[in-house]
Parts: sequence; C-alpha cells; structure tokens
Amino acid sequence: MIMKYADKVDIFDDLGNCLAEDLPIESLSPLNNAYMVKFLDYFKRTCFIDLKKLELMINTGQVGYSTSLKHCDVQLTSFTRDWEIFANAEAIQEKVEKIIKNSEDDDSEIKLLRGNDILIVKIPSKRLMQSASRLVTYSSTGVALMQALSDIFDINPLTDPDGCALLKTAVFGKYPLTKNGFQPGNPVFGLLREPQSEIPGFGYKNTLFNNIVGLAHKRTFDAVIFSSILEQASQFEIGNAIGWFERYHLLGLAYQGLNADRVVYDLINENQAGTVGDVVTSLMKIGMEDGLIKRHGRAYPSKLFSDFQFFKSDDFAKWNAYTCAGLLAASIVNCGASRAAQSVSGVFAGFSDLLMFESGGLPDPDCGRIMGAGLGLNLYTHSILGDEGDIGSYAMDSEFLRHSSFMSPCIAAAICLDSGTQLKRPETTSEVFIRLKESEPFFDNPLKQICEAAQKGK
Repeated sequence: MIMKYADKVDIFDDLGNCLAEDLPIESLSPLNNAYMVKFLDYFKRTCFIDLKKLELMINTGQVGYSTSLKHCDVQLTSFTRDWEIFANAEAIQEKVEKIIKNSEDDDSEIKLLRGNDILIVKIPSKRLMQSASRLVTYSSTGVALMQALSDIFDINPLTDPDGCALLKTAVFGKYPLTKNGFQPGNPVFGLLREPQSEIPGFGYKNTLFNNIVGLAHKRTFDAVIFSSILEQASQFEIGNAIGWFERYHLLGLAYQGLNADRVVYDLINENQAGTVGDVVTSLMKIGMEDGLIKRHGRAYPSKLFSDFQFFKSDDFAKWNAYTCAGLLAASIVNCGASRAAQSVSGVFAGFSDLLMFESGGLPDPDCGRIMGAGLGLNLYTHSILGDEGDIGSYAMDSEFLRHSSFMSPCIAAAICLDSGTQLKRPETTSEVFIRLKESEPFFDNPLKQICEAAQKGK
C-alpha cells in the first residue's frame, strides 16, 4: 500500500467510543482495506434462489413477464407443473453445491436460510476471476439450479419438453421481453442487480436502499457504512476517485461514512433537539475551530455592507468531507425527529442552501451535486411518486440519485429511522436480507472490522 497523503484520522463508533487512532486514509480505501475488499467480493459472488417463488411460478405458469406490475398478464396455464420444489430444498442444496464447486476445498458456500425457502449460493472465486463480468454469479447459479431440478423431477427433452421450456423461462425469462436482464422479482437474484446495459462503473450502485437497510438490521451507522463502501467503490471503478480526486473521495468516505474524528457523532449529539439550520451553525463552528475555514477578511469586499461574510478554505477536499458529514448529521437529526424518511430530500436541498449562504464563497456539499439531485428526489418523493412512500425501493443508481456519491448514506440512514411511514418498507421488500444478516457474522460490527483491517494494513 502506497501512502500518498499525510491525512490520518481517528475512527469512532455510534456511541462515541474511539475504535482506532491515526489511521492513514489510504488504509480505509476500498482498494486496500481487507474488510471492504471482502465485502465487495461477497456482493459480487453471492446470489439467492427463492424456492417458494419458483414453485409458485411453475405451478401457475406466471413466467416470462417484463414488469414488476404485470406478473398475472403472463399465465401459461396449459404448461404448469406441480413440482414440489420447496419440499425438496435440502436435495436441491446438495445437488447445486456439487455442480457449483470447483474443488472440495474451494471458497464456495451453498446453504439454506432460516425457513429453508431461500438458498444462498456463493460461487467459487475462480469462476468470477476467469469471467469477463460478474454475470457468471447469476448464470452459473441459474444453470446449476435447472440441472438440479431436472435430476430430481426427471425433466428432459424426451420426458418433458414443455417442462424444460417452462423451467428455463421461469429462471431466465423469455426473449425479447427480458433480454436486458432477468424478469422483475426473478427467483434467482443477487445482492446486486444482474448486469444490464448500465453506465460503466455503476455496478455497485444498483442495489435497493431497503436491501442495505435490511442487511444492517436498521442500525443507522451500519447502513451508512455499507452504502458508503458501495458508493466509493463505484467511484474508484468509474474513475472519479483517481489521481486529483482520490483524496477527495477517501476523506469523504472517512468523515461521512466512518465517523472519522467524531464529526458526525458530535454534530448529532449537539443538535439532538435542534434543526437542520442548527447543524449548519455547528458545522461552521467546528470548521473554524479545526482551522479548515476562515473569514476572508474584515473589510469590503471580503465583508459586505450588510455584514455578509465571505469565507475561504485552504483544504477544500477536507472541508467537503466535513460538509458531507454535516449533511448526514442533518439528515439523522431531521428524519430522526419526524421518524419519517420522506423528508430526507428536503434536507438535501435545505442543508445545501443554508450552508452555501452561511459559508459565503464556499460551495455546498459535493460542489452542488447534492442540491441538484436533492431537488429531483424531492419532486419524485413529494409529487409524482409521493403517494407511494417508496423511497426505499429506489436503487443508488437511480437517474436522480446517481450524480453524487454522498447522498446514499443519508438516504439509508433516513430509512433506518423511519417508523413505518413508507408503504415499501425493508420488512416487506427486503426480508431476505434481514435473514441474511442473522446468518452471516461477517455483517456484524462492520466499523470494528474495518478498523481492525486498517490497523493491520497501515
């Protein structure tokens, strides 16, 4: 690991306890931190098989649909089968494991979640390494599943040709309606959406916020950490976090996503009974105390006749990290007070606007991207789609969220604090990920594991 920057940070948990001191920001990079690398690898190599959903599709002939709202439009009632897929869950697990494995001691993992209706398939890393894309996670799992079912229920072109077609359509959809990916609500799905014709570098951003919140068990700081890792890994992949802007993103990840130097915690604690504007005031105070910003001068033109004061910063990248940390704190203060996620879009616009005027001459978080994207999100959540309460069902690569890498942690935090005001809640859309958290110790105490990995690597 090459140490390019002089920045070192202390990391604090959500109780204000120091977990690690003097960590180089390079040790918190998705390129270097062993926990983050393993986290991203888990996301790429893991997918799920919903055995009950697959059985329902086969029993009713609802296969090959193209939208999430039109499952019933396609009902091939003449080709249904009564295969007892769920009842044979353990047999399917054994056969899929035998097919997927490269060797007896490889790093694949195939197991059933609590309830035995969801089969987790973590493919061997060698299968992913030899592939040009992460599609192999879905394709190899889907084919292994079909072969396992073919063995159990004697499905082949000689004994049941229509059953072969039905099974293929249930698992992989039908051309051309699902040519850009699987059918919505597909029985084979992953932590990330299957690859489509998306913009390069957005692969890590195409998971739903509810999935992240479910994986965090609605622990606010854990959801912030998970979404921050995915967002910043995406920035490295797309080329935004390289060269001139690598430090910009590493500092943003540390201060907003990992509570570096306790900025987020202190802002929340100081303004637990306050407002978004109070967080802005506290942030300005912290920025001046830490020497990040200072008044431009005492006389005109640095100070206008109205007493409006201009500020300047000699370290814009770090000040931006502070502002993004302040944005997260404001989101938690506001949405935590209302116990509703819907207002987070208003925080994006309001915090950015207030801070820009309060710190005259300095830009708002992420150089205006937060405010612009926040206004778009506000339109959708309060106008066009406001009646649905579905902010958690948006993906991080949504057309009005993809423009900044510092919005997703705030939205994830807001959903964690929501008391049930959203119709599409994590408990209903992402119950699988809640169960995954229960069965995977890897997702427990992520901040502690990140710090341990950083200390080993520094």
